[in-house]
Amino acid sequence: MFRSRFGVAGAGRPRALPGPEGARRRVEGRGRPRAGGRLQSRPTSRISPLAGARHTAVPDQPAEDATAPALARPFVKWAGGKGQLLPALLSRMPVALETYYEPFLGGGALFFALAQDPDHAPRRAVLNDANHELVTAYRVVRDEVRALVERLGALERRYMEADADGRSTLFYAVRDEAPAEPLEVAARLIFLNKTCFNGLYRVNRHGRFNVPHGRYARPRILDCGGLLAASRALAHAELTCADFETACAGAGPRDFVYFDPPFHPLSKTSRFTGYTESEFGRAEQLRLKRCIDALTERGVPLMLSNSPHDWIVGVYEGAGRYRVERTPARRAINSRGDRRGAIDELLVLNYPVERGRGRLESLA
Repeated sequence: MFRSRFGVAGAGRPRALPGPEGARRRVEGRGRPRAGGRLQSRPTSRISPLAGARHTAVPDQPAEDATAPALARPFVKWAGGKGQLLPALLSRMPVALETYYEPFLGGGALFFALAQDPDHAPRRAVLNDANHELVTAYRVVRDEVRALVERLGALERRYMEADADGRSTLFYAVRDEAPAEPLEVAARLIFLNKTCFNGLYRVNRHGRFNVPHGRYARPRILDCGGLLAASRALAHAELTCADFETACAGAGPRDFVYFDPPFHPLSKTSRFTGYTESEFGRAEQLRLKRCIDALTERGVPLMLSNSPHDWIVGVYEGAGRYRVERTPARRAINSRGDRRGAIDELLVLNYPVERGRGRLESLA
């Protein structure tokens, strides 16, 4: 029997999450590159605000995680994150998946939930996003988590010990950096995500992060337990930065694809697709529809999240082959708190589901 690479409980499989000692051993075993050579930071010619953690001890897991490993969860806040929709998504998921594909990864809430769910955990995962810095961060969390914990710990101390002006100065100094070293890219992205305004990730047309400082009193820049748990969940996931069609090209009938693209805006004022420097407009939405049609023809089970815009609804209901549902959600990221209210999200499935069990019946 093929054993789950995610370590999920089940017949003939290891239990879902290792104990603290197992977690330490697995994490301590990281740091080895896949093709030889030692992982180390390249020396820089000038002092960077991201530097300064190379001789810092790795902090222990927080006290609340002392009795059991933390659960894997998103390590960045991402517009359109699916944390609040997990019950609705999981209730519609097939079981006994071979490979889970997610071409628009973002915060990865559904993946992390599946990775530790005995009923839904896939045997392997292919995770993709068009945002290169985000994919780099995932790779560093998977492969160099201890070094990342050190770097974020140093940044957190510097930030928390500074006054308001000092915090703002540090934020903009880090924002102005353009590191090439993967470890520095990951530390910068997570630091900015935790300290920027409203946790919003947005880039301009040149691909540069342009969100202002958030001025939170006590942001949690370093979540040691969460990062270690995320690293365990990602241990054998394939991480790619490619076009969404390429990312799911290998999917077959025993796999599952979850699409969570930039949503089609409900109005002219609700437009936000600034995750990368490229737009995701109607032409891309239609290309995604053609990709979904092709996967459906091949018998690949899939689910799509999108906005309940009349045009999107018509695109999928008009095809006559998809199950189109609405589920309530709540905007977690908006510049105005009074606009973070309830709003429906659209779910499109190409398979019937026995509600409450999530068992795939047939695509016929």
